[in-house]
Amino acid sequence: MIVAGLKLTLLGMTVVFLFLLVLTLLIKISFRFLSAGSARELAEMEATELNKKKRSFFRAEDDVLVAVISAAIAAHRARTRIVR
Repeated sequence: MIVAGLKLTLLGMTVVFLFLLVLTLLIKISFRFLSAGSARELAEMEATELNKKKRSFFRAEDDVLVAVISAAIAAHRARTRIVR
C-alpha cells in the first residue's frame, strides 16, 4: 500500500512538473514572437508623443512669432501714417 502511494505521488509530481515545464516553454516562445511587435509599437507610440510635443512647442513659438510680426506691422503702419 505504501509503495502504491509512493508511485501515485511520483506520477502526480512528474505530471505537474512536465505541465509547468511545457507552460514555461510556451510563455518563452510567445514572448519571443510578440516582443518584436511590441517593441515596434512602443517605438511608434514614443515617436508619436515626441511629435506631439514638438508640434505644441512650435505652435507656441509660432504664436509668439505671429504676435511679434503683427506688432511690428502695426508699428510700421502707425509710423507711415504720421509721416504722410
